[in-house]
Amino acid sequence: MDELLTRVTIWLALALYAAAQLERRRATAMSRVAGPWLLGMGWAAFLAHVLLAFGVHYGWSHAVAYADTAVQTEAVTGLRWGGGLYFNYLFGLVWLAEVWWWNRAAEGNLHRSTWIELPVRSFFLFMIVNGAVVFVDGPQRWLGVAVVVVLLLAWRPRRP
Repeated sequence: MDELLTRVTIWLALALYAAAQLERRRATAMSRVAGPWLLGMGWAAFLAHVLLAFGVHYGWSHAVAYADTAVQTEAVTGLRWGGGLYFNYLFGLVWLAEVWWWNRAAEGNLHRSTWIELPVRSFFLFMIVNGAVVFVDGPQRWLGVAVVVVLLLAWRPRRP
């Protein structure tokens, strides 16, 4: 059951994140309410996933999580490196900053400059492609591809 909850929470988090990005694109009065709510609930599901992973799989040990990340990375890339764990920590912090910004200053968040928007989207895309496509197998990989497609549609440039 713990393994199932760990998996369900991350897929729920990604689905909510993608839904928030679709709402952000719509930029309606309703999306100014629904978008931050979806983004915040997605972050809460991500946090639940992290807490479950640390409690269930790693015994609350950063060293164990780092070592397991290194083993997973080596299986996919051939490089035994656990530093991807720090990218996951950063991912959670950037996501939280996004929630804060959208709730604090919706207009500024919705119309922010490209020099902020592009790195944030690139980082999220990098993390989601790796976490939901590259480092998973079987049918779950297709869920990851679906999330990525939704994000690319939500982030496509608007026509003038």
